[in-house]
Amino acid sequence: MEEKLLIRFLERKCEAEEARLVLQWIEQSEENKAAFVRLQSLWTAIEMDKATELNEACVRSILHQVRASRIRRNWYWSIATIASCAAAILLFVFVHPNFNRTPEYDYEALLNSIPSGKEITLMQGSDTKLKLADETADVDYQKKAAIIVNDTLQIEKDTDSKVLNTLHIPYGKRSKLILADGTLVFLNAGSTLIYPSEFSGSVREVYLDGEAYFDVRKSKDIKFHVKTAYKTIEVLGTQFNVSVDKESKKFETVLVNGRIALNGNERQIEIEPNQYYVYSESTRTEQIRKVDVADYISWKDGRLRFKEERMESVLRKLEKIYNINVNLKNPKYLTYQVTGNLNLKNTPEETLDVLMSILVPDNHLNRSNMYQLTVNK
Repeated sequence: MEEKLLIRFLERKCEAEEARLVLQWIEQSEENKAAFVRLQSLWTAIEMDKATELNEACVRSILHQVRASRIRRNWYWSIATIASCAAAILLFVFVHPNFNRTPEYDYEALLNSIPSGKEITLMQGSDTKLKLADETADVDYQKKAAIIVNDTLQIEKDTDSKVLNTLHIPYGKRSKLILADGTLVFLNAGSTLIYPSEFSGSVREVYLDGEAYFDVRKSKDIKFHVKTAYKTIEVLGTQFNVSVDKESKKFETVLVNGRIALNGNERQIEIEPNQYYVYSESTRTEQIRKVDVADYISWKDGRLRFKEERMESVLRKLEKIYNINVNLKNPKYLTYQVTGNLNLKNTPEETLDVLMSILVPDNHLNRSNMYQLTVNK
């Protein structure tokens, strides 16, 4: 055991992983337990102005005695001493303010630090690691030391759990992401996910701005949290879609299977499979109803399904997916309720022509005259 690591442990300055190493060392033998108790008892006797110099000498001396005792085997310690050591360990685990706690982050500041552009962007901390002009990107964090992009490109992974990664998907693009724990995430156009390279502690936490579909790898003891600007979703292992729209100040989620709980507004709400939940930050109102979940998750498979949805809402989704602006020449159509199933692999013009045929099923109508399309630069 390194002297400096023991010092950081006793000073309560070590990280959770370092603390686990020390606790493991303590439990390896009765001599280690006794040595730790002895170190604690001597700790308060050291003058603070000479702490660094004397602490290292103290730890080095006691560790030397422990190593020597394994040869002589002539140390005998009472049950009370071992119990005292166990109590000290429990005190550290439950009282230490930084042990096993999920750190608090300024996610909005990280969102604001994303460089502008039309490329898919991957950042580690404040460093931009990748900019992709591709329409889609597959990003995999399951390897220990590398991030794999589109099955070929490798990026060195920063495994410090405090360093957050940011994957930004601009309008007109999509991405599939596999987190370090095996959780699968589909990110829709105009979305950003913030997450660590490796999870640690008792909670796996990510932050979403936009829309994503999650297939969470189940863990009995480690919960998975999706934080957003308005709500936090708590889950053990399940499949669900979540959307956060800051322009309309709306939060939506639909549960495919499993169980999730929503935290916010000073109460917790549990959602069941095939239920849709919507919350408006503007009016502070919420609603839950039964739905066909396929209408809400079809986008990840290249389709856009909708049932009795306002034309204005459908057009807004298409604008994000294709990175376009659409103006209907007759504004009254914006309030129409439409039902359909669009193939997002088609061009914007082809998709809009199909949508116009749903809106006005007149075979003699020149539908291209019904709208004006502008591609964003």
